[in-house]
Amino acid sequence: MIDLVSIRETKMRRIKRIVFAAAGIFLFAEGAAAAENIVLATASTGGSYYPVGVALSTAVTNDLAEFYDIRMSPITWGGSAENVDLIRLGEAQMAIMMGLYGRDGYTASGTRAGRPAVTNLRSIAALWQNVEQFVVRKDKIKSGTLADLGDLGTQFSIGPRNSGTEGTSRLVLGAVGIEPEKAFSVTNMKYDAAAEALQNGRIDGMSASAGVPTPSVAQAFVTSGDEIALLNVSDEQLEAISKGSGGLFTRAEIKAGTYENQGETVQTIRQPNFLAVSAGLSEETVYLITKAMFENLHKLQQANQAARAISMDDALQGLPVPLHPGAIRYYKDVGIDVPTHLLP
Repeated sequence: MIDLVSIRETKMRRIKRIVFAAAGIFLFAEGAAAAENIVLATASTGGSYYPVGVALSTAVTNDLAEFYDIRMSPITWGGSAENVDLIRLGEAQMAIMMGLYGRDGYTASGTRAGRPAVTNLRSIAALWQNVEQFVVRKDKIKSGTLADLGDLGTQFSIGPRNSGTEGTSRLVLGAVGIEPEKAFSVTNMKYDAAAEALQNGRIDGMSASAGVPTPSVAQAFVTSGDEIALLNVSDEQLEAISKGSGGLFTRAEIKAGTYENQGETVQTIRQPNFLAVSAGLSEETVYLITKAMFENLHKLQQANQAARAISMDDALQGLPVPLHPGAIRYYKDVGIDVPTHLLP
């Protein structure tokens, strides 16, 4: 039997050499200290993770490179599902990921049942809420809710293979009684590719789990005119999804006019994103990164509209794994009480 986990881990080890070289890790003569270069795993360029990751990496490097020899480099990757493994295997020291995957990775449950627990996973801060968006051609809509995907029968993209979007889509649809392989022809596309395929009529819908507005979803609404719409999540469906996720998902609204040709407010669901870090990074390094992040918060907020929701007031809200000691030290410095359940 082919061990898919081993294959994926072997692939990651090979890519590690490429990632570290691209990140610019500097090796010095024997006995000398090496510059500390932090690899930050994000996701594909069509969502919110990557632009925020670029802004964070730039801010950290600008603030810390000269005096502390700390640099940060963002990499595009498959998203939350694979980012958990990058932390576990030491291929990345930090990552942006969905709360669902952080919780399941840390506890080896849910979407990661049967896989090794990621015991070295820690958190730095809550970021913004990921809004679940299910876009479908209007001629395929009957009830206007997720139920319409139950008998779609045509091609629908549930996100890149092994991505957080795919895992979330499967969990959400499964909770309301929809098995993707039986309901439609499953395709796995990155957001930008899915938006283009929707425009060209090669697929009839796509799911996106990201901050709103999501660039690729906006692209789909612009290029597809008045031919597509967002599906609603009914109260009954929300109850089933919340039960199936242990209460992680809550109600969200996408206001009318958020996207071009979106005439009505859509009722959907959301889950938190957070900035994850390996427990192996030193307290001092994580303290300095956390400090640089919040002192440059305006730069992150300018990078992507979803990042405008990041704030010091909500930094500890919904975190699914314990905080890193360096982050705890920073929060104590600025007078924020850390709840007991977030202590390592």
